[in-house]
Amino acid sequence: MNENFYELKNNQAYYFTDEINRYYFTGLKTTDGNLIIKGNEKTLYIDSRYYSYAKEFLEGKCNVVLFKNYEEFFEALKNQGIDELFVDYTVMTVAEYEQILSHGFKVSDCTKELTGVKIVKSDKEIEYIQKACDIAFEAYQKTLPFIKEGVTEAYVRDVLEDNMKKLGASGTSFDTIVAFGKNAAVPHHETSDAKLENNQCILMDFGCKYKGYCSDITRMMFLGTPDDKFMTAYEAVLKANVTAEEKIEKGMTGIAADKIARDILDKSGYKGLFTHSLGHGVGLYIHEFPRLSPKSGDALDDGMCFTVEPGVYLDGEFGIRIEDSLYMKNGKAVRFFRDDKNLTILK
Repeated sequence: MNENFYELKNNQAYYFTDEINRYYFTGLKTTDGNLIIKGNEKTLYIDSRYYSYAKEFLEGKCNVVLFKNYEEFFEALKNQGIDELFVDYTVMTVAEYEQILSHGFKVSDCTKELTGVKIVKSDKEIEYIQKACDIAFEAYQKTLPFIKEGVTEAYVRDVLEDNMKKLGASGTSFDTIVAFGKNAAVPHHETSDAKLENNQCILMDFGCKYKGYCSDITRMMFLGTPDDKFMTAYEAVLKANVTAEEKIEKGMTGIAADKIARDILDKSGYKGLFTHSLGHGVGLYIHEFPRLSPKSGDALDDGMCFTVEPGVYLDGEFGIRIEDSLYMKNGKAVRFFRDDKNLTILK
């Protein structure tokens, strides 16, 4: 935790109303509540549904006050000398913003400060992401036997998501992508009722949540025998993926990381066919900082978690993407997944 985050003037405080920020700063998951951080002191204003549990769970970590109504809540803040509230503009609603103003408070954005705090993960956060990755990969392995000629993309998605939940996931990180054949050429294909045919590729982009933290992985399969064109493209994407992961180091910018993979694909004859950024941060949200892209000056540092996901997309033919989730440790990128990432051939 960046302690500078807490350094505000006596008349200022952080104010969070959304579930993820409340969870991040308290460790308590609730569907409602108002969190105030003033100096090093945290106070959670919460209604009677959660009050007793929250008071016990947060004892010694965070003050818990029974929330009755917003008039009393804002009056309590004024009695503490607070007249300016720093909020997360990325999640605060217009109604919440106007409500603060209507009670006479100044509102300021703390998105930049929040990013600086959340971008470096604690050991416990990395442990949760590792567990989310372990669940996702085991679920994937359990799903492979169900992928046969004639099944639909939606069927494979449902089997995969059911396996993740059975293994302890609280939900998916995002809408699971299962794409057969030419559908894989659309990076964010919407899983459909398309049926799998022999000699088609299968792209699966998926992830799950554990303790609120996300995993993200993409793996490729092929039903039948892939031709030389497909395998040449696959080997190029795999090389871009592995090389980028090996060369990423502390202090490298997102621009430089992206360039490693993009240069390999360009030189392999796929210039212009890698149509998205190399990667993004992962944590409580599936897309966080740092960004690994041609425009990102984010500098990588120990504790940061992110994806590396180069791809090649041939419209009307096939698409290939290989994605890992990783974290920085001792100046180098470490994979959460441990497989060899070779193409899985299904018969």
